[in-house]
Amino acid sequence: MVVKNARFEISAVGPKQYPKGNLPEVVLVGKSNVGKSSFVNTLCNRKNLARTSNTPRKD
Repeated sequence: MVVKNARFEISAVGPKQYPKGNLPEVVLVGKSNVGKSSFVNTLCNRKNLARTSNTPRKD
């Protein structure tokens, strides 16, 4: 797969904020600092599309 155009669309926390459209969607689920953002950045061949951090978020 070659990703030609990747961009940050929105950060949504509820259904009313979800983007409208009919494009396929992908969900990544995992604990803090397991590599989700690094995976997205590698997949899209970008360095800072998804934010990464060295410290896990405390909930």
